Amino acid sequence: MKRMPTGGSTLQVTIETKSDGSTYVAFSGAIDENSDFRQVFDRVSSDAVFNMRAIDRVNSMGVHSWVPHVKRFSSEHKLVIEDISYPLVQNANSVARLFGSAQVHSCMAPYYCATCRDNTTVPVTYDEVVGAGMKPPPKQCAKCNSVMEFDELDGYFEFFRAR
Repeated sequence: MKRMPTGGSTLQVTIETKSDGSTYVAFSGAIDENSDFRQVFDRVSSDAVFNMRAIDRVNSMGVHSWVPHVKRFSSEHKLVIEDISYPLVQNANSVARLFGSAQVHSCMAPYYCATCRDNTTVPVTYDEVVGAGMKPPPKQCAKCNSVMEFDELDGYFEFFRAR
């Protein structure tokens, strides 16, 4: 496992080669104008899973830099993207082909537990959204087991339609 900063940005990347030869890449921090995606994509040369759960900030310059790299990589390799963060969902709903031709498996979605009075984000898979008719799937609170309320506007999962 190798952890690397990218340029002068707060983007951190951990790259791990799995026993089957595939690569697992975990991103954290910001996708911004200082993110050096060339450095990241040059180190990944096989099918990969990108975990985007810990991306906490995205700006337009970061997206502008990200798109050509992920487009090229996903046209040459099988790429699965999992747990895209709330800021990335917002971008995925407004930027065409933000993930190239990758298969987006899941995202983080905001829910509210009225019993605990707790706001939380939980992983939601493509299959769950499709099974719920492209609507927010029911989720239970990890603390009290109550059914939580989806805490975002309609259309949050629209990016899954591009899949």
